Amino acid sequence: MNRFLTYWRPWLLLAACLGGVGVFLVFNFYQEHARIESVERERLATQSKVIEDNLSRQLVAMNLTLESVTAELPYWAAQPDGHDRAIRWLKSMEASMPSVRTFLVLDARGTVTLSNREELIGRNFVQREYFRVHAQSKNRKLLHVSAPFQSVLNTYVINLTRAIVDPRGEFAGVVSATVDPVDIQILLNSVRYAEDMRSMLVHGDGQIFVSQPALTEVIGKNVSVPGSFFRQHLASKRPVSHFEGLAISSGDKRLSVLRTIQPVDLAMDKPLLVSLSRGWGALFANWQRDIRNQLLAYLLLVLLSAAGLYGYLRQRALQRVSDQRLKLAIDASGVGIWEFDLKSRRNHWDPAMFELFGLDPHSANTHNDDWKRLALPGELDRIRAATRTAIQQRQAFDLTFQVRRPDGQLRFMRNRAELHADGTGTPTRLIGTTEDVTERKLREADLRIAAIAFESHESMIITDAQAVILRVNHAFSDLFGYTADEALGQTPRILQSGRHESAFYAALWAGIKNAHAWQGEIWNRRKNGDVFPVWLCITAVCSEEGVVTHYVATHTDITLRKAADEEIKHLAFYDPLTHLPNRRLLQDRLHQAVAHAKRDSRRLALLFIDLDQFKPVNDEFGHQAGDELLQAVAHRLQACVRESDTVARIGGDEFMVLLPSIEVAQDATGVAEKIHAMLKQPFTLAEGQTVSISSSAGIAIYPEHGRDEATLTSHADTAMYQAKTAGRDRFVLFQAAH
Repeated sequence: MNRFLTYWRPWLLLAACLGGVGVFLVFNFYQEHARIESVERERLATQSKVIEDNLSRQLVAMNLTLESVTAELPYWAAQPDGHDRAIRWLKSMEASMPSVRTFLVLDARGTVTLSNREELIGRNFVQREYFRVHAQSKNRKLLHVSAPFQSVLNTYVINLTRAIVDPRGEFAGVVSATVDPVDIQILLNSVRYAEDMRSMLVHGDGQIFVSQPALTEVIGKNVSVPGSFFRQHLASKRPVSHFEGLAISSGDKRLSVLRTIQPVDLAMDKPLLVSLSRGWGALFANWQRDIRNQLLAYLLLVLLSAAGLYGYLRQRALQRVSDQRLKLAIDASGVGIWEFDLKSRRNHWDPAMFELFGLDPHSANTHNDDWKRLALPGELDRIRAATRTAIQQRQAFDLTFQVRRPDGQLRFMRNRAELHADGTGTPTRLIGTTEDVTERKLREADLRIAAIAFESHESMIITDAQAVILRVNHAFSDLFGYTADEALGQTPRILQSGRHESAFYAALWAGIKNAHAWQGEIWNRRKNGDVFPVWLCITAVCSEEGVVTHYVATHTDITLRKAADEEIKHLAFYDPLTHLPNRRLLQDRLHQAVAHAKRDSRRLALLFIDLDQFKPVNDEFGHQAGDELLQAVAHRLQACVRESDTVARIGGDEFMVLLPSIEVAQDATGVAEKIHAMLKQPFTLAEGQTVSISSSAGIAIYPEHGRDEATLTSHADTAMYQAKTAGRDRFVLFQAAH
């Protein structure tokens, strides 16, 4: 029980304090709400009194005017120009009384006989409610206040009327003053001091006459319904009433004041009521905002208080076990704690220190400085110099040094310490920690080696698992033209040349997925658009779980190697003088052509061409001229055949032409005839010499003259010799000897 109370006593005390603050806030909220409502009621009542006083004066003035008109009627009737005088008088009254729009004098039949608005004279208003009231009433002193009605000008007005009595005391007509709503609107608006405030003038029957702000939907609306503020006010018989609740006119909650306007010296049959109201939400908006702010502040106080108390209690609990946890943390981290007494020169170590240095704590000497003999040469001097600097400059001590433990292991140790002084400021001891950082040093060395390797002469990029480039070296920028900033965030697609199909890249990634590596030849594109061949090696870097985390790729420019390969290939398969295929390449193409012809059951032709009179050109003009002639012959031969055909030089002045697809033998003889004609035309050499030669050619057709390349070649050669034997300068289709 005591333990329970000890733990919960602070919380109960905090709850009591916060509860007291909460009660105080709620009481203040209630008091402020009541004050705002009371002040607003008084203010609305004051403003309504202003309207009552002003309207009462206007009503009395209107009544006096109506009485004056009634008294002057006999005088005007007796004067020859009485009618004009009466109209002028009524107009002057209109000018002096801005709250009256129209004066009317109606006879006993309801016809307008006099008015300040002459256009109304002669009109009959016998059906008007204000006329019928006086016609039927016995009270000739009555001041009738008509209900709001729409005038001929389509606006709501109220008429104040009195009866006209003849000398016999009989009803003789009505004198009327039409109240102008504009003047009353100005009056109602003058007392508004807030945007949400509404002021209205209501007829005693419940119809709204004027509203400010002007609300067309409520003008003429009847608010005399059961339970309305209007009904309650009239029933109370009080001159002024206060209400709060839903207003019938607008449907929202409002604080309202209603005041009756009915001067005691006027025999008004119906009173007028002025209604002033404030919107409940707008009236208490600031109060509600203050409540929210204070509640938020209160909640913040509660949270901060609870958090503070919780933190305090937790700190006390943690303090009780801090020493034990510190020891556990030190043991788990492998960090040793030591203290060096500057006066006694003695080292004080915890057990972890002996374990780090591989020393036996039971065999330590008096000063516990056996570790010094483990330091490598020069390290002890560095430690002493750093210690002196820390003491002299009163600064922290941080040094990494090497030792060779008794078991022969070479280890890196990092010492960090703070200098402590006595009350006089004299340094007395160094207290610090020692950590074995050998693994870290080895990793740092590996990283340095990797960094040097990364910046080798070979282009290298590193990407993430999604092939987004994370890093490139200088060799990459030199090879491809992209700076590191331009390449980072891109993918290797920026290097694609467009020479490889999607199947090539699919096979590449399949190889990486299966073997976590791929290498091969690929065509890439530099930033400037140059396309060139590279040897690409990609290696996937995997986590311990086998998940690919990065890719490392190297690029080797093999442009020169490719060019050398092409040169070797060219020398192996092409004639160096004419650049025509040589005998080796011709035999390969002939072999393929025969295979295709067999498969497709079609024909091919082989032409063996030997130049006539070539040796005299060599003898007369020299070998340079002979070489030029051979190059010109090669050019003309290529001009005589299709792209699919092959022209080859197989000897000094011997050429062969392979036609891999013909329909009939005449196709081959046609080509031979074309070649024969082309070679008979004179040749002009570089030195201006003109030479003429001829040719002898033999033709062999597959399959008629042979079904393999050796037979076809032999028969074409035989046909060529037949042409030479027949006198040269001609071509011959092979014919077997009989």
